[in-house]
Amino acid sequence: MREIFKSGLFRFLFTGFNFLAGLFIAGFSGTHVFGIISLMVANAAVFHIITGLGFDSSIVWHGASSRFSPFKIFTVTFLSAITQILLFVAVSYIYSRITGHLFLSKLSAGTGFYYELFYFSGLVLLDKYGSMLYAQHKSVICNKVLLLITFIGFVFLALCWFKLIHVVVDPFIFFCLFTFLQAASLILLYHFKNNIRLIPFTKDDISSFLGFSFIVFITNLIQFIAYRLDYWLISYYLDNDHVGVYAQANKFAQLLWVIPNIIAALAAPALLSGKSNFKEKDFAGITRTLNYLNLLLTGGVILTALIVYTNFLPDEFSKGFRPLLFMLPGFYFFTITLLLAAYFSAKRLLWVNFTGSFICLAIISISDIILIPRLGIEGAAWANTIAYATATTFNIIMFLKISKIPVSDLFRFKKEDWNIFNKLT
Repeated sequence: MREIFKSGLFRFLFTGFNFLAGLFIAGFSGTHVFGIISLMVANAAVFHIITGLGFDSSIVWHGASSRFSPFKIFTVTFLSAITQILLFVAVSYIYSRITGHLFLSKLSAGTGFYYELFYFSGLVLLDKYGSMLYAQHKSVICNKVLLLITFIGFVFLALCWFKLIHVVVDPFIFFCLFTFLQAASLILLYHFKNNIRLIPFTKDDISSFLGFSFIVFITNLIQFIAYRLDYWLISYYLDNDHVGVYAQANKFAQLLWVIPNIIAALAAPALLSGKSNFKEKDFAGITRTLNYLNLLLTGGVILTALIVYTNFLPDEFSKGFRPLLFMLPGFYFFTITLLLAAYFSAKRLLWVNFTGSFICLAIISISDIILIPRLGIEGAAWANTIAYATATTFNIIMFLKISKIPVSDLFRFKKEDWNIFNKLT
């Protein structure tokens, strides 16, 4: 019980300070530069998913279930990371030579390539080393280190913002380098805790990894495109300023996903561990608890956004408040999907996640194409709510069918629900 709350608390605080640091970056950037950063993040994530082939999820599954030794896990992870970074360098070079622009941010080619390289390398290594630490059930120390580094970055930005130190912050450069710094902290932690070396692996090892990761890769790619298709269409139909406004509203809405993502990341290894008695009815109990908690958090997000828009961010960002209100119902419903997806993944029912992601992508694509040209970023917000609510309905139906649990168990709160969190450890 103590470990689950410690890990969850550190992850929550890390995410919170990451969000606050993002507010300062948005403030330093303005809508245009923040839109460029947001598109860079989206483009990098898609390239990361494509080149990563779903290995991050496979690392957690094989490591937490003790199917691979730490040496073999590290070997596959290391080779995967190096391959992704080399592919990025090659594609970026070819793209810049052909177009004269950077691959991720679409800025004019130049020294910005090195900042994009730092960012993408940091993104890859952050996910890879985070997955290996989670697979070893070292989520507490992992999140503690990330919290420390992120807090330092937040304090630095705050001191610059309030002019307590006289440093000119380039938000694009800071964002790229800070992501790499977060990854470097996990690299040092992992190698300090583990005496690891590269070892040979067999065709069966690769088959096992790819057998799990391939459908995860397809599912993650589809789901991420569903998450970020609106960014690309807003950029196409409108401009980067509108992307910046919409991206900040989206970040407020994503605060509803912080706790479910933490629980899902911790629950997957618990389901895989032979020592755990965490079962389907416990997942239903967590869902019930978080449904009510997220109702309160929704009100908190609205209040926080109103205060930040009014008193902190540049005025042009306030155009995102109405879209935020329109997208929040969809983000609320999707918190259920985040939890159930962890259950389906741990049980290797990956086709359920794939189908749900495909439904989400199909609906959000149609809705975005229809609504964004007519309603702008408010149309994108409505498209989110329609697609997320539909995908969540599908996942609930599949969970009830597979688990044989009554639908009321997902929504009717019980006194013993708080005790369920004990079983995660």
